[in-house]
Amino acid sequence: MNDEIRALTALCPPPEDPITLGSCDAGSPEVVVPSVHRELNRLYGVGCFDEFLWIYGCGAANRNLDIGDRSREMQNILGSKEAGALRARLEPYGVNPEDLVQWGTTDNGDALMWIPAGDPEQWDSIFVSAGQLFFATSSKSSAGVLLDLLTGTLRLNFFPEDFPSDAPEFSENPYA
Repeated sequence: MNDEIRALTALCPPPEDPITLGSCDAGSPEVVVPSVHRELNRLYGVGCFDEFLWIYGCGAANRNLDIGDRSREMQNILGSKEAGALRARLEPYGVNPEDLVQWGTTDNGDALMWIPAGDPEQWDSIFVSAGQLFFATSSKSSAGVLLDLLTGTLRLNFFPEDFPSDAPEFSENPYA
């Protein structure tokens, strides 16, 4: 277990019996998922941090939480838009918005995605607001990003001021 996941599980314990997911290598061979995110999914499954931030995984029974399905949908959306500022931000990476791999979302529709350039274990993340007007990047893994967001180390101006809470929790379905 890497240090980011160890710190995340200490801050926000995973469920005792997480939802079992399919393999990232089965069903969606075109979707590459870094090993840290696969470990995150092994411990947490798919679901929601602090009733706001959702993480996706491979082979999720709920297609709304499947990393392959969500990535293809977001790639279609972004590919159909001009998104000049986003394209300019991605240009140094040599990728286009329709290449991004979505690993999470928020209740507000903001997207958390990897920039698939180079070694998947070193992919940066980009966060795009629901209206696709604002974005930010991080060089941390998905677990590192979650840790930074839940501790308040990383603040995004398009996230609500009351996120994160003082005692973040994980739920497979916080609205059940």
